[in-house]
Amino acid sequence: MTLTLPKIKYAVFFILFVTLIVFTRFYNLDKTARFLWDESSDLVRMHQIYVEKKLTLIGPISEDGNKVFSSLTYYMFMPFAILGHFDPVSTAYGSAFWGILTICLLSYLTYKVNTKMLFLALPIFIFWYPLVETGRWAWNPNLIPLWVTLALIFYSRKGLNSKFLSGLFMGLSIHQHYLAIFASAGLALVIFVEALKEKNLKKFFVFILGIFITLLPFVIFDLTHPPGLFLSRILYFNYLEGTATKTTYLSNFFSVISGSFQYFTQSVFLKIMLFLSISLLVLIDIKNRSKALPFVAIFFMQILGLSLVKGFSNHYILAGIPFFIVYLIYPRKNASKILSFICLGIILISSIFSFPEQIKKITWESDIASTRYITNIIQKTIQKNDLKNANLAVLASDDPNTYGRRYRDLLLLRGLTLKTKGEYDISDALFVISTSSLDAVRKDNAYEIDRFRSGPLVNSWEVPDSNWRIFLFSRSI
Repeated sequence: MTLTLPKIKYAVFFILFVTLIVFTRFYNLDKTARFLWDESSDLVRMHQIYVEKKLTLIGPISEDGNKVFSSLTYYMFMPFAILGHFDPVSTAYGSAFWGILTICLLSYLTYKVNTKMLFLALPIFIFWYPLVETGRWAWNPNLIPLWVTLALIFYSRKGLNSKFLSGLFMGLSIHQHYLAIFASAGLALVIFVEALKEKNLKKFFVFILGIFITLLPFVIFDLTHPPGLFLSRILYFNYLEGTATKTTYLSNFFSVISGSFQYFTQSVFLKIMLFLSISLLVLIDIKNRSKALPFVAIFFMQILGLSLVKGFSNHYILAGIPFFIVYLIYPRKNASKILSFICLGIILISSIFSFPEQIKKITWESDIASTRYITNIIQKTIQKNDLKNANLAVLASDDPNTYGRRYRDLLLLRGLTLKTKGEYDISDALFVISTSSLDAVRKDNAYEIDRFRSGPLVNSWEVPDSNWRIFLFSRSI
């Protein structure tokens, strides 16, 4: 077979595309993939499911124990955890895999919606801050764009089966985080309006059926395990405190708008530029009665829903991102087409500036290599010296989790159990993990070190390529 010039161009483009998405999702994960107590506790629970061979609906649980999510995340990351022997970075590789799949699905969706936008959309999918972050961080909300993109792909197809699958995938996004319910309701409303116009309500009902089937396990679980873990916690341990007044709601609304566009651009200046450009584009689309408006309406529905929420976090807006993308790439003409290019251009520029830090910046939250080294030192020291009643604390550092949940979880995976955070007063040995000097650790006001403050220093270690230190104290006499 003779390779023509167009075929060579396509082959080079494909190789470049694959190389870039693999590089941007896998490079330097051991130093930059976030690994805190959420991720470590998830790893422990995945290990329990794997060892005990028991299926469960109970997935990630917040540190305060008030929020319980579906176990879908665990089953999606489990194969990677098993292959990586439950190493801290193993699930990050799983996140990279699902992140790459999300890029491929978004690329396919772009091809179906507006092929001419592919050349501009592809580099955005590869380098855009939210998609890079969610593709390198093994955390349950970060899988939301995958399911929403699948929902949009099937929404764009004709037939009742496609609408059912669209609802099914939107329901799975709620499994990842229940605040995805706002975007799901937005898409349901759009389909309902379409169904009324077409006088075919079946498409709406099968979409709702798809969502209902995915949420039915929560209902069954709560009814069979009173007072329940899922719906009861959404109702009683929700985010909706302090939003009773119009003033608070408006304040939250502007906070969500600001936070979302800051997340998209990572720049105050570009945030303002993108918001102004989007606003003008929406006004022109309204005037022209553009078919793209339902997608920005769903994105706006997510923002309105989040305005009821106390506080804003980046992952709250994830369910709206695929709708935001489709709105921008939708076919247009004249001024609206130019504005959509400007919006995408702003996002691309912001991506180019923000991307390098995402794969290079090492923080206490993401230094898996140091976390692994510290865990190895503690394990070897306990086993070699047959230490009894050993405990652990993280003091005089940026890490706010002073009892060291992530280190305890990793030790638990290796069969070692330390004294609990309520047993410092009866512990005989204390490992202190810190970024400060020995003198600063001894002077720390934390109660965890009270019984060891004047005790002898048995040993100390410096963690390579970081400012972390490990101190081993014996109890004061």
